[in-house]
Parts: sequence; C-alpha cells; structure tokens
Amino acid sequence: MKAIKFLVAAMAVSFAMSANAKIFENNSISVNANFGSYGPSQGGFGIGAGFQTEFYTNDWITLNWDVLHIEWDAPFNSPANYDNLSFKTGCRAFSPSFAKDHLRAYTNLDLGYVLGIEKFGDETDTSSGFGLTFGIGLQYNKKWSLGYSLEYVKFKDVPGGKAHYATIAYTF
Repeated sequence: MKAIKFLVAAMAVSFAMSANAKIFENNSISVNANFGSYGPSQGGFGIGAGFQTEFYTNDWITLNWDVLHIEWDAPFNSPANYDNLSFKTGCRAFSPSFAKDHLRAYTNLDLGYVLGIEKFGDETDTSSGFGLTFGIGLQYNKKWSLGYSLEYVKFKDVPGGKAHYATIAYTF
C-alpha cells in the first residue's frame, strides 16, 4: 500500500512540476515507468521523473543534459521490502527524425547516487552507493518513448546488482 501511495505522490509532483517547466525554452520534464528483471531471478519495476535541457543540436544529433533524474525501483517479490531511490545526472543523445518526422532514436547514460532501503518488519537498514543507467530506444513525436534500460548499482557495504527494464516514458 505504501508503494501505491508513493507512486501516486510522485506522479502528482511530476505533473505539477511540468506546468512550471514550460517557462524555460528547450527544457522538459519527463516521467517514466520501468518493468523487467531485478537482480538474478526476480521481476521488478520502477518509476521516475527527470528534468532535461537541450544544449546542442545540429542536422545529425541533438544532445540533452539530464539535469536531475529521480527514480524509485523495487522487486515484485522480495523476502524483505527492498527499495532503491536514485538521484542521477547524465546525457541523452537523439538521432535525426525519420518515418515522416515522427520517430527518432535515443541513447542515454546517467550516473549518480543510490540509496538502498531494506525493511525486515520494524527494522530498517540503509546503504548508499553508485548507480549507472544506460538506455536505448525510440521516441515518438518528441513525447512518448519506448526503450530498454540497463541499471547497475554498486553499494559500499553490500553487494550491488543490475536490472534489465523495458521503459516507457512521456516528456512534457
């Protein structure tokens, strides 16, 4: 139930932030949902929101800086309630538009801080570490994106892991 409340709150915040983002030209807010494998043998999901700014464009490439991307990931079935909260920054590159100017390919690389939160009943244990996200995909009409995301986490004091996700996103 807490996960659903967090999901609703994160989406409400991201929608409210998008109204203010249009004040600045070449900036955008995006929200994403991830579904796939989390760790060696379990399914997982994640939600996120990020702020991007376009800083370079020519006939062959458009580069965006992912100023801040906040994401929450969790496995579907876990013996403990285990969540990752990440704060990352990075770069996103887009190809020229094709298919009647409706599609363009993208790739992204984000690096940053990850907080792991593990709950066993009333006990809570946290660990912090480094996170990396690499993604590729297609963007439709510069709004909807569908792609693949590889997320890697390395914690200081506990083993890290990786996740393979199918990602869907919307950019405001």
